[in-house]
Amino acid sequence: MSDQTYHIYCKGLASGVSAEDAIEKLSQLTNLSAEVAAQLIQSRNRMIKSGLTQDKAETYCSKLQKIGLIVEMHQEAKQQSTAPTASVPELTTPVSVQSSEEEKIHSVPVEFRGQAFEYFKIWIVNIFLTIITLGIYSAWAKVRNKQYFYGNTIIDGSSFNYTAKPIAILKGRLIAVGLFAIYTMASELSPMIGLVMMLVFLPLMPWLIIRSLAFNARNSLYRNICFDFKGRYSEAFSTFLLWPLLILVTAGLILPYIWYKQNRFVIDHSAFGTTDFEYNASAKDFFRIFLVALGALLGAGLLIFGLYSLLDPETAIMVGGLIMMPVYIMLFGYFTASIANLNYNSTILKTHYFTSTLQPKQIAWLYFTNTLAITLSLGLMIPWAQIRMARYRAQCLQLEIADSLDNFIAAEQKNVSALGDQVGEVFDVEMSVI
Repeated sequence: MSDQTYHIYCKGLASGVSAEDAIEKLSQLTNLSAEVAAQLIQSRNRMIKSGLTQDKAETYCSKLQKIGLIVEMHQEAKQQSTAPTASVPELTTPVSVQSSEEEKIHSVPVEFRGQAFEYFKIWIVNIFLTIITLGIYSAWAKVRNKQYFYGNTIIDGSSFNYTAKPIAILKGRLIAVGLFAIYTMASELSPMIGLVMMLVFLPLMPWLIIRSLAFNARNSLYRNICFDFKGRYSEAFSTFLLWPLLILVTAGLILPYIWYKQNRFVIDHSAFGTTDFEYNASAKDFFRIFLVALGALLGAGLLIFGLYSLLDPETAIMVGGLIMMPVYIMLFGYFTASIANLNYNSTILKTHYFTSTLQPKQIAWLYFTNTLAITLSLGLMIPWAQIRMARYRAQCLQLEIADSLDNFIAAEQKNVSALGDQVGEVFDVEMSVI
């Protein structure tokens, strides 16, 4: 008899299925609380059961599909680490005893405790010193800013720490400025030389991206354990240079797949200590977000086009502008919230995972009012806007912990003790997927 085992992922709800109805049925079927059942259904790409035989896995899939869930069954690699589950007990007749697995998994909110005026004092000093030092102090300003936001982000009673040295950041920036100056002067002398230099420098971009991600990861700590990034140049080259070449050929329709590849590259090659992150989103998830946004944009475009046949050109342009402004704001909110939720909800760290519930309307409102406040204050409200956005993002994020995070941290501290100092020296270019 084969010893191959399988795990099952919940990909969301089938079309036309009511969330309330599915939650009720899942709760009845598994004896889970309505809260736990709702978390399972609302978070896509959640592993809900692992270590199953083929017959058992097929039974699980069949019963979950009957209540309206979209599920997938995947083979497990030999000696694969246990992935997080959503506390689904045996799918037989409901029993009166709560699953012990459900009791082990508990939610820990992510907190952000930064204050606008407190950060404003740091921000205004950074601006002043950067100006009078002709930009040299910007490296120290970046470290101070990151240390403030990291230090005020709390999970399970512990904050993050940013340990980069400003002089290392300054070296990277001086090298970047020097290369840009050489390119600019060469382009002035001869456009052909400038083009050749650009083609020579272009293959360096994937390497810079890897160095940037490694630099920021290895200088980011939680409970004295640093993060890591282990991406390879060959994969970065295809992800960030080759695939984007298809954008023009496909009229931009390849974009969702490129987003998927880039997000997967960053998250799959990231690690906390010696434990790698896993990314379970699919390209279909990105296409779904893209098509909704594209449909809304095309609908607004058709509405404006219709106005041109009913109104005079000047009025039509004015009304069209009034229509498109809120459409763009809402689409920006939808895209930002959807991608962030997808990335967080599809990321697993051993048996721990995130649940993100950012709301597109709230994100759009925050960006709109933040932009308005910054404009009217001539930039002085930037710290307030940054704190406000960081606080909202934290409010919508929680870590689902299996067993105890203390046990995981203790194991990591033992494993990473022999790694030594691997902190990169330069290239801190900002690179983020969330």
